[in-house]
Amino acid sequence: MPRSRADKGKSRADDQAIEQAIQPKPTRVKPPNATRNSLETNRLLPFQRNILKQLVPPENAPPNAEDAMLVMARGLGLRTIVTTFLKIYDMPEKLVLVVNATPEEERGFAEEVGMRLKVVGYELGDSQREKMYKDGGLFSVTSRILIVDMLKGTIPVSLITGLVVLHAEEVKPTSQEAFIVRIYRQQNKLGFLKAFSDRPESFSFGLSPLQTTLMQLKLREVIIVPRFHEDVDTDLKKRKADVVELYQPLTHNMLDIQTAIIECMEMTLSEIKRSNTYLEVDDLTFENALFSSFDRLVRVQLDPVWHKVGPKTRGLVNDLTTLRKLLTYLLSFDCVRFNQYLETLLSSQTTAIGALDRRDRPAWLGTAAADTIFSVARNRVYLQKAVAKPGEARTERELTVDGMEIPDDLNPDDWLGDGPTEEEEQLLRDLEETARREKEAKDRATGVTNGEDKAGKDAMPPPQVPETQRPKKKGWLPPGVEPVLEEQPKWMVLAEVLDEIETCIHLSQYDPHGYSNDTVLVMCNSTDTCLTLGNYLSSLNPENSEGRSFLESKLNSYFFWKAHMGKMQNSLKRTPGFNKGERRSSSSNAAAGASSSSTTSFVSINSASKFGGNKDGDGEMSAALKRKDIKRGQAPPTKRRRVRGGGATGSTGGATHAGGAAPMFSAATGANPEALEEEVKKIAELVDSSRTPGDVEADEVIEETFNALDFEEYFGLIANEDVVIIRPYLDDEDDRVLEELRPKYVVMFDPNPSFVRRIEAYRAAHQGLAIRVYFLVYKDSVEEQKYLSEIRREKDAFVRLIEEKGSMAIPHEAEYRPGEDEGELMRTVDTRVGGRQVVTTPPKVIVDMREFRSSLPGLLHAGKFEVIPVTLSIGDYIITPEMAVERKSIPDLIQSFNSGRLFQQCELMTAHYKQPILLIEFDEKKSFNLETYVDTKTYASSPSDIDLRSKIVLLTISFPKLRVIWSSSPYQTVEIFRDLKENREEPDQAKAQLVGLEDDIANTSGATGEAGFNLAPQDILRSLPGVSSKNYRYLSSQVENLEALVQLDLNELQALIGVEPARQLHGFLHSDMFFQG
Repeated sequence: MPRSRADKGKSRADDQAIEQAIQPKPTRVKPPNATRNSLETNRLLPFQRNILKQLVPPENAPPNAEDAMLVMARGLGLRTIVTTFLKIYDMPEKLVLVVNATPEEERGFAEEVGMRLKVVGYELGDSQREKMYKDGGLFSVTSRILIVDMLKGTIPVSLITGLVVLHAEEVKPTSQEAFIVRIYRQQNKLGFLKAFSDRPESFSFGLSPLQTTLMQLKLREVIIVPRFHEDVDTDLKKRKADVVELYQPLTHNMLDIQTAIIECMEMTLSEIKRSNTYLEVDDLTFENALFSSFDRLVRVQLDPVWHKVGPKTRGLVNDLTTLRKLLTYLLSFDCVRFNQYLETLLSSQTTAIGALDRRDRPAWLGTAAADTIFSVARNRVYLQKAVAKPGEARTERELTVDGMEIPDDLNPDDWLGDGPTEEEEQLLRDLEETARREKEAKDRATGVTNGEDKAGKDAMPPPQVPETQRPKKKGWLPPGVEPVLEEQPKWMVLAEVLDEIETCIHLSQYDPHGYSNDTVLVMCNSTDTCLTLGNYLSSLNPENSEGRSFLESKLNSYFFWKAHMGKMQNSLKRTPGFNKGERRSSSSNAAAGASSSSTTSFVSINSASKFGGNKDGDGEMSAALKRKDIKRGQAPPTKRRRVRGGGATGSTGGATHAGGAAPMFSAATGANPEALEEEVKKIAELVDSSRTPGDVEADEVIEETFNALDFEEYFGLIANEDVVIIRPYLDDEDDRVLEELRPKYVVMFDPNPSFVRRIEAYRAAHQGLAIRVYFLVYKDSVEEQKYLSEIRREKDAFVRLIEEKGSMAIPHEAEYRPGEDEGELMRTVDTRVGGRQVVTTPPKVIVDMREFRSSLPGLLHAGKFEVIPVTLSIGDYIITPEMAVERKSIPDLIQSFNSGRLFQQCELMTAHYKQPILLIEFDEKKSFNLETYVDTKTYASSPSDIDLRSKIVLLTISFPKLRVIWSSSPYQTVEIFRDLKENREEPDQAKAQLVGLEDDIANTSGATGEAGFNLAPQDILRSLPGVSSKNYRYLSSQVENLEALVQLDLNELQALIGVEPARQLHGFLHSDMFFQG
């Protein structure tokens, strides 16, 4: 229907209906300080009213006259529009279904005024759902439940008033929402269908994504509302918010780490481009790599050839995700937690069996930039100082090579008897350069500047604390550790902003009739950041505005964690499998250590000798190898030189300190997992593991008397001006937060484009509201670049949508006629009428209820099959009375082999059906090859550990009747089913449902089969030591859940499964990895 006719058909009565929908219900309780203007909070902005009028049909038009999909920019009030639209149909005589809503959205809809939204979940039975559907109203139903109810007739599809599809960008040909829309339009032509989306970037992938989505939704109209829309821009620019932009520079250390991470990401991207020339290099940019959607972009291009991609490229793709996290954590984590995360990455390279071989380690760890990341991150937390031996007081820093001392007055000519060689002169220059670099690094960490600032003129120097104000050393610190504890620059800015707000509140006049209050709202990216800021602000006090006490408690917890990590590693290394892998890796590591240097080599750059590793364990080095080391630029193994001035120099990275004092651990482990492992062991020996991490200083405990008079001071109502609320960004939930809190001051600790628009819309919707926004962002940082890139990406996505809308062929809705598919139906033999009469009926497939999580049932229905949902005990699909099919995707196949569940499923199918079939189905977007899913590990001890084919061969040998069908995609599976059903009988629903139940009834001991238990806990149970396919059924029937199983003692377990299996299971459940051994 043309838009002009729809606009002419709109009457004043329609406008009044919309006005009633957006007005508050009379029964709502008015806020105590609400005024006449407070009713404006529930009104829509003009552009939102225009959108709503486009979605609501005229009075005399059919309900589906204005069917359309709305694509809006985030932050413009999409939930408000959807909620207002649902209010129009909020009446018992109408049945409106909301599909694909998240639990947060369901709670948001239910909390709106007058919303009687009924959430249909798995806890409701078929009869309960059927009764609720007949009563009418608004329903939010999960896609899987709605599909089953439509196919079984539980919900009257022809009586549905309308269907609302949220997150329309997720509707694909294989999605469950497309299945729902297909059934809905086949049986209901008059009901409306509205789709909503606020993710325009999702329509940028693939060929004609907008047209594909509209075809699956059976829609012809799309409404596009970007931020630069004329109506939106006019409404939001009427009243601009008072914004204070604060650009805070990074510290020297943070800028060094950020630069090093960016260097690693660019190196990784270059390596991916070089190794895979068939990729579209235009999309492989650093700007795109800042977003999580980049992983999807790379995998989409690599999936078709994933089996040809080597382990190196696969590791590089994973490295990009890790490096992106590091960029985010650098700005959001405190210095202690960031360093702890880095050490967790390193420890995973030494404790994980899959990473024992150096070739399996990430390539970026072998770069010089990685050394900068780990070294500078540690310097932000603490510095390692030499511990002099008793009776010695030497201030000189010595360089030691293989334990030989180099006197100060030694002439270089005396080193080898002849004049210094060219290699030796280069060695001296390298040593002096190393000393200078390490001294500059130490100066930057301690706040001392020397010469030109290489970190950038805008970098923020570390705060300098006078010697008299430095706190005394804590008793829990390991020897030789000097805390630095560099604060995040934004923390102090936030404290200053809150002080400024407090001053403004006290100077401003109180308005009892004002709509806004003096509440301060601080918005962050994540819940972790909220907790960190809350703890930091709580630790501040008027005498000391810095949050050093907060970081000291984190540092105490850090050493406590490190001590337990050392004990856990010692415990793991006592296990047989770990020791075996360690012996295998040690030989490969020794061979790798003699390889030539390169940018991706881990060993040549981060060798154990460079970072002060144990030389005694490496064996004696031959003279030839020593000469090779000298040629490579390393120190000669028999020379030593003393450097005055305390500079940290030398090829050993500070392993030997003044006065011959040995430090507790190496001060420059860098990106070396082995050096970190040795450090962890030593800390585990020194730190008292019995001490609780929360104890910072025992003598700092302050006892106060608390009487009844102090109760009102500590407990009671808090004034609005004293409330600081810290919340994470929650998309559309933020609109409701602004309406409820009505803050006068908003601090955006992390930049967020959508929340900026919410502030604009909130300000425009409340004419008399005064609100000030503090916008905090790190200057010249990845955070600022990501913020600007996100705005630009969204704008480009809307431009592409508008261009595609103008050039695409508008899809016509396919009319469904009962007789149009008769030519495509197969001819089946109806044996109930003599076995000779040929009739044209749609082929039937009985599908297990749990299979509706996959896309195959929807594609079978699109292929003109009659899909019958039934709870099956044996098999997933029954295509004939004699054929049962167990469908397995490749990940599910691997999991079923590991748990042993597939063996039992094949055993049951073989016992009850003449032709049991195992269908192995591949993903259509990936290559038709098992190597796509199976990665060969270096630690595998036999072919059975790595080869999936060998397991399939053993399965077919065990069950000769079993047939294996390989399918490249769900589309091909539909054609395979069509061929298998040709000229065969149709399956009987009643019989198929009873197959296998007699076995469960026969088990009088209580082991009633897999159908009576949840599959996920059952898989976990079968993977435990001591639990086998012979005793897991009985154990499941005797124990209520996994929690009850853990609480059983050894005697109770022995009574259930026997002595030896119970000993294995009890030992596994109650082993302590921290304190074992």
